[in-house]
Amino acid sequence: MKQKRNAGIDRAQFQRHLCASFALAINLGGLAIVFSQITFAAGSAQVLTILVGVILLANILVCWLALGSRRPGPVYEEAFVSLILDSVDAAITVYDANGKLLRANRGAEKFSGYSEEELLDPDIWRSILPGDDFERVNTIVSGRRADDYPIINENYWISRAGEQRLLRWSNVALKDAKDRISLLVCIGFDITAQRRFEADLISAKNDAELANRSKSEFLANMSHELRTPLNAILGFSEIIRDQRLTNDLDTFRRYAIDIFDSGQLLLQLINDILDMAKLESGRIDLEERELDIPAIVAAATRLVESKANEGNVTLHVDIARGLPPLMGGERAFKQIVLNLVSNAVKFTPAGGKASIAAQLNAAGGIELAVSDSGIGIPASSLEKLFQPFYQVDAKISRRYGGTGLGLAITKKLVEAHDAQIAVASSPGAGTTVTVSFPPARTLHHLGTKEDPRPEPGAIAL
Repeated sequence: MKQKRNAGIDRAQFQRHLCASFALAINLGGLAIVFSQITFAAGSAQVLTILVGVILLANILVCWLALGSRRPGPVYEEAFVSLILDSVDAAITVYDANGKLLRANRGAEKFSGYSEEELLDPDIWRSILPGDDFERVNTIVSGRRADDYPIINENYWISRAGEQRLLRWSNVALKDAKDRISLLVCIGFDITAQRRFEADLISAKNDAELANRSKSEFLANMSHELRTPLNAILGFSEIIRDQRLTNDLDTFRRYAIDIFDSGQLLLQLINDILDMAKLESGRIDLEERELDIPAIVAAATRLVESKANEGNVTLHVDIARGLPPLMGGERAFKQIVLNLVSNAVKFTPAGGKASIAAQLNAAGGIELAVSDSGIGIPASSLEKLFQPFYQVDAKISRRYGGTGLGLAITKKLVEAHDAQIAVASSPGAGTTVTVSFPPARTLHHLGTKEDPRPEPGAIAL
């Protein structure tokens, strides 16, 4: 390729020399003829006119040939280089051997939001390259030997509009005849979307691994939870079947109570699993009606009263006076209250306190808050608290029992009411779960009747 290019240059030079020689010969010959005509035939004007015309035509022809054989000049080469730089979908910057910016293509202008003329100002780059990137990039484009290149690096660019992009750079040095840096060309490709996609894949992978681990822990925990009531049922029923205590009716009665309680626990575990499967499939039938919140809260708290007494936990109920009815599903609302209060009692140590309060918030919606003075929840676990099969600590779950599906089911039921649920907690300081129903579900037209409920305050159960 280089030989062909040199051959083309040699032919162009030969054509220029030939044209110059031909023009010189024509002009000298024409001048000689004109001079002779003036000397020997001064009256022949027609001949002189013809000779002058021939000379002019010859000069025009020579000039045309000379222009046609000219070598492309610097202006053409500059346009060709600019075309190449601006056609690449990347940011390209060109530096001299001292690290001074010489050129910046349209890609660099697009990513930075600055014109090429503005980019020639070194101070502009302090706003484009955040943090320590400015100094780090300077060490790449200046003060290095030619053998140090190519260099690959990544850094962020912040545009004039404040948009941040991650660019991957390939820095290449162009050497002169003495193997010194002549120019440094830096080509940066935008990999922001690629890195975001990689981060999403990693997050999805981590979530999948967490879900798989949570399911494994759930199955291990369920194995214990299911076997415990089943063993009690089988053991006590075997004693009754074999009539080992024929005359001890009180013992039979206690065994029957234990069998019944174990059956109830087993049924609750199975119901949790079935409810979660139904809720995950989106099959939620609320059967909405007007709900008397104080009555439902009282019924739910009575179910956990015995557990509270066994654990020496004080349970308080605080319902605002004149609280209007709520439009919602009675069974779903009762399950929300029961799940939250059960958790509060379960994770509160002896001598602690659990409470449930209901009132109207500033927006006019009914707000339900369940608090406890229990073990609390680490901040790192709050975001995952409502995930199915997720348990904050498998050891704690085995200690306190349960399937770990209670809060996941509660969240689904809350969302079915277009409501929101929030958790505030810290280890050792207790937990507060707040459920906020939308104002549209508050039936204010029934709240004007005379309310026989007592004044607001703590009701110890």
